[in-house]
Amino acid sequence: MKKVFNLAMVLMASTLFFNGLVYADGKGKKVEISQDVVINGTEVKKGKYEVKFDDEIGEMSVWQGDKLIAKSSARKGLRKNKAIATELLTSKQNQNSILRGIILAGGQETILLNTNSDNISVAPQQ
Repeated sequence: MKKVFNLAMVLMASTLFFNGLVYADGKGKKVEISQDVVINGTEVKKGKYEVKFDDEIGEMSVWQGDKLIAKSSARKGLRKNKAIATELLTSKQNQNSILRGIILAGGQETILLNTNSDNISVAPQQ
């Protein structure tokens, strides 16, 4: 019984380790941005993108296919529950919607872009 338990623990630990490696290698999550937003000074038009977060260097990048659209320094914040839907955290500055963070559906983390503004609103995505 002890061997079975030890084997199960080793399998679970290796699964978690390799899942972490896959995520660290730049695997992202596909999202649809429903409004034009500005990320670190770059205007990103509404559409379908892939969002990647590199925890080691603290950077979020937005890709469309093989093309880098925008990137910004960022950090992760933890949530109590898994997100049901993808949500954009934005604030208005002049006539622009500034992306301040993103909550990816199915995750318990919020990617927060480095910002100085406290005016954040949530725009649910579909």
